[in-house]
Amino acid sequence: MKEYLYKELYDLENKHWWFLGKKKIVLSLIRTYVKYNESNKILDAGCGSGLMLNNLKEFGKVFGMDCSKDAIKFSKLIFDGEVKLGFMPEHIPYIKNYFNLIIALDVIEHIEDDELALLDLKDHLTYDGVCVITVPACMSLWSNHDIVHQHKRRYTLRELKKKLLNAGLKVEKISYYNSILFLPIFIIRQIHRLLNIKSGSDAKMPNTFINFILKNVFSFERHILKNYSIPFGVSLIAIVKKA
Repeated sequence: MKEYLYKELYDLENKHWWFLGKKKIVLSLIRTYVKYNESNKILDAGCGSGLMLNNLKEFGKVFGMDCSKDAIKFSKLIFDGEVKLGFMPEHIPYIKNYFNLIIALDVIEHIEDDELALLDLKDHLTYDGVCVITVPACMSLWSNHDIVHQHKRRYTLRELKKKLLNAGLKVEKISYYNSILFLPIFIIRQIHRLLNIKSGSDAKMPNTFINFILKNVFSFERHILKNYSIPFGVSLIAIVKKA
């Protein structure tokens, strides 16, 4: 991504409803599978501007990695741990079988060979390690937002699950999420497509009241996802281990 996008994300991630809601959902699911241990090693693979790095300290010692020097620059403004330059596939700057937890949040849709990237993530997990992956869902939602953020694709649940299994990963949980807001997002993007409106990135700050409502509506799904899977949504989340 361009540097201005990392700056935009850095400015928004602690107040925008999407980032706050996603953080709550991801952390809630991680707690089901990973407990704190001081020997745990955790990698945020594609840490961006640092949204999750400090929160992941809840589970152990945290390391960051990103392919962008701009992203690392912003991460280091808020995180005092190690953040290295690296990318997938085959250029994760750590030894294999090293991490008890890896997260790759909205990362693999940027990678041409996503299956090889998933294999790379698997190889860097310990034998009982956990990996959390999120991706954008449904090509029917493809918009200029995807183009600006240099996405290669959006996924269906079946497609993502197949690629996870092909990479030698065991799927503990997979579900769509951001389902409550799916319909309005779908309608808005279809209108933009029909009218050829190029709206750029969707990461724009709404007014305080709307932001509060959207944050609580979106993050409420963490309670559903603890026990159930959701059959549709704007995004997908998967919890996987080595097969």
